[in-house]
Amino acid sequence: MPKENRSKYAILGMLADCPMSGYDIRKHAAHSVSHFWKEDYGHIYPTLKLLVDEGLATRVEEPASPGKPSRHVYTVTEEGRDALAAWLEEMPNPPNLRVELLLKVFFGSMAEPERLALMLEAQAKACETSLKQLEETEVFLRQAFVNGGEEGRAARFQLATLDYGKSYYETFAAWCRRSLESLGAAALPRA
Repeated sequence: MPKENRSKYAILGMLADCPMSGYDIRKHAAHSVSHFWKEDYGHIYPTLKLLVDEGLATRVEEPASPGKPSRHVYTVTEEGRDALAAWLEEMPNPPNLRVELLLKVFFGSMAEPERLALMLEAQAKACETSLKQLEETEVFLRQAFVNGGEEGRAARFQLATLDYGKSYYETFAAWCRRSLESLGAAALPRA
């Protein structure tokens, strides 16, 4: 039995916010859901085609300025809103944890210790950078929440996912730093 394309619901949710092009979806995802849901750029367009084929979204071509390609803007249909609402009622699948760094650490006794240490340090720094970005986003979401209305209501839910992202990056960065310390002796070059 093939796995259901869960990306279509992520994209439907973004289109339910407002009509967007594939490029707009990629930009929006990078600043909103990317701390817990990655959408590959090469996956967005096939999913948009699927949504149109299934009648869950429409596509309109907007003329572009001279020398630029036309822009395809997608809008969620009423059927698409119904599909999104039905999906929101379903219990979620369990998380599919696939962290390549953990796999490398697990098999770390076979790796070059200096290389593994560099990977742990790089991942800790990347998590700290992501954490700073989320903290900047949090300022805007808290303001929207204070302002109230529909944006404030949406911000309340978005802040909950942002809190998860902050916890994830804080925890993963701290784990990387602890692992660097605890593996220090074990990571000495092999004799």
